[in-house]
Amino acid sequence: MSTAGFIPDFKKILCFFCLLLTGFLLTTEPVAAQKNLPEGRFLSDSIEIGKPFFYALSYLHAPKTEVFFPDTTFSFAPFEIISKKNFTTRTDKRGSLDSTVYQLVSFNVSLGQSLKVPVFVFNGKDCTAFHTITDTIFLRKDNFQGITDTTSLKSEVGLLPLSHEFNFSIFLGVLALTIGVAGSIYWLFGSDIYKQWQLIKLQRRHLEYNRSFNRLLRNAKEREDIKDAEKAIIVWKNYLERLEKKPFATYTTREIMDNMPDDDLATALKNMDGIIYGQVKSKDMDKSLEVLKAGALRLYRNKRKQILEGDLVPEI
Repeated sequence: MSTAGFIPDFKKILCFFCLLLTGFLLTTEPVAAQKNLPEGRFLSDSIEIGKPFFYALSYLHAPKTEVFFPDTTFSFAPFEIISKKNFTTRTDKRGSLDSTVYQLVSFNVSLGQSLKVPVFVFNGKDCTAFHTITDTIFLRKDNFQGITDTTSLKSEVGLLPLSHEFNFSIFLGVLALTIGVAGSIYWLFGSDIYKQWQLIKLQRRHLEYNRSFNRLLRNAKEREDIKDAEKAIIVWKNYLERLEKKPFATYTTREIMDNMPDDDLATALKNMDGIIYGQVKSKDMDKSLEVLKAGALRLYRNKRKQILEGDLVPEI
């Protein structure tokens, strides 16, 4: 049975509080002079098993008196509490009226079920409990049919499907095992694995450079286009900059030769400078580009050798 939500019968609650307010206003004796008890009553005369119903609790007291009503942790046996709703205190010269409505439910099969509830009055040091007069509510007969013949009972042997639940113990065990195995592999082979990864990245970038440089070299040969040659020089310098971690893209020919001493490379660079800056075509343009390509290949092989020998593990 669903017991969620607080959906009171507002007509019955309204009538109940009208009666309380009328009695409150007609009271002629000051509150300080009387010892009244809290009033508690069911807002219906009968109930059904498993269906919510309401119990109203009110207390008329002196304005300066501090009172406490039972909360949802209080035992309302034989009933179970679903929720409670507090109403604003009403105060005038006769006193203050506090009131609360509790939403209850019963699974008890007794025909008559009774309840009395305490209200706690704070007196400075401790609290004194004042109980309501016992109120009784009755179970509807058409909702409950007594069992007279137990021989007709049959056991329920059908299997009910169970929902799947995530097994955190197994998950944590597998996670710990995975971390342990990964840690062991890294401890034993981590250096070799990292070295191979660096070699793969080095080779991949060299292949990308070769594709771009060879395409521009081929266009420069076929078209004798100085612009293609100039683009090839830019690709070459950018590759060397990434390979050596030095600003080759901004180096002059002299600065490049300081970092890559080679007579053939120096001649090729000077020839390319004359072609690019002088805008004069030369039959040696493709040969000079081949020399530059060979120089980059030597640097690549040297870097690969350093990684394999463990002399250098570059961040590429």
